[in-house]
Parts: sequence; C-alpha cells; structure tokens
Amino acid sequence: MLEVKELCKQYTGRDKKGRKTTIQAVDNVSFIVERNKSYALVGESGSGKSTLARLITHIEMSTSGQIKIDNKDMSKMGKRELRMKRADFQMVMQDGQSSLDPRIKIYDSIAEPIRNFSSINKKEEKEKIENLTQKVELPLEVLNRFPHELSGGQQKRICIARAISVRPKFIIFDEAVSGLDVTVRKKILDLLLRLRNELKSTYFFITHDIDVAMYIAKNILVMKDGQIVEQIENIKSFSDFKHEYSQMLIKSLLPKLPSNTQRK
Repeated sequence: MLEVKELCKQYTGRDKKGRKTTIQAVDNVSFIVERNKSYALVGESGSGKSTLARLITHIEMSTSGQIKIDNKDMSKMGKRELRMKRADFQMVMQDGQSSLDPRIKIYDSIAEPIRNFSSINKKEEKEKIENLTQKVELPLEVLNRFPHELSGGQQKRICIARAISVRPKFIIFDEAVSGLDVTVRKKILDLLLRLRNELKSTYFFITHDIDVAMYIAKNILVMKDGQIVEQIENIKSFSDFKHEYSQMLIKSLLPKLPSNTQRK
C-alpha cells in the first residue's frame, strides 16, 4: 500500500554564529506499510516523526528518496491525481482546536472534506454527517456549535469524524492523544480501535509514548535523529524491543495506561 524508500529531508538554517548549516530531519528512512494493519512510530520530540508524516502526506517535499502509494510514485503524480489521492490519505493532528476553522460551525467542518471529495446531495450529506457524529460518540447538538465551545476531547472526536468522512485507506495520527488527560485519552484510543475494525483502514500512529503505541498498534517503528533504528512486527511485550534507544524510552517514560491493557 505505502512504500517509503531511502527518504531524506534536509533543512538549511543558521547556527548561533550566523553560519549556514544543514539539518538532516529525515535520514535515509525506508519501510513498508501494508493494507489493513496498524503501525506506530515512536520517538522523542525532535526525532523527525512529524516531518516524516508531512512528507508522506505530501504537505512537504522530500530532499531525496521515494514515496509510493499503491505502487505509484507520488512525485510523478499530476496535481489532479494527487488531489484525488488525498481522499485516501487523511491526517489527524495533535491540536484539535487549531485543526478546526474557528469561523465555521462543526457541521460545516465535517462537511468540508465530503464536499471536496464526493458528490452527494444535501439530504445525503446531512445523513452522513449525523451518522459520523454518532460514530465518534458525540451528541448531534455539537453540530451547531463552534470549535471553541467544545472540550479538547470533543474537538479530537470531530477531527476524527472529518478524517473518516471520506473512508480513507490510510490515516496518520500525529500525537493525536497528546495533551488529553488519561481518562479521555483511553476513551479516544478505544474509539480509534473500534473505528479501525469497522472501516478497515490502515493506521499510522505517531507518538512519544511507547505504551500508547503498543495499545493502538501491532507494528512499531522507533525513530531517533531522523532514522528508523528499530522495526518490530506483531509486538507482544516490552521485551520485544532490542535497540538500546528503545530500551531507554521504556525506562524513561512512565506508563500512562493500566499495565493490563498494553495492546488490543
């Protein structure tokens, strides 16, 4: 479904003395994401996780390397083909409020991707939006509210409703539960697990918490200084991590979820 091959991203900046310097944000990254599976990318802040997500979704262009979707090179897609392909690849960001337009009501926020990528009448649109709202376990009254009138957890659910509105094949969650309290986060993670089973989407979950990664995904990638230092398939326990950096993350991060719910 998705193949990332020798992907690199460099930024040019200035050091403290004003000298030109190059920052290697993503460094020769390669991996394959298979359809209908769950993946998590783990690493500390600044490791390159979010940059990698922006490259995959073509928000930013890579310096070198290749990204293939369904065996098609994204860099060789025309504007129209790439635009239509975006319906298959959706993204849920960390900050729910900044992801939603503060000037429009929730109904129109959910309707936006539907209107961009499908052709349905107003009645069908209304039915679909109400169904999506119920899927993310929110009351229909929220549809007449503005983003600032919702809690952080409710905003996150609306962002999820927007992402699944076009039934994407692949969804990236970039620190999507970071900043939520433990109870709300657990409910959002359980919602995502239920939706994945219903929609048969592929998840690529970016997080700095290994415990969250193991709860949401069976396949784990660990990123450090722009490189993938470890890949684990069908993970079962913390003992499956072998790289010293992975073990350091386990030791330094306190579990945020009950120990008896490591993975579903």
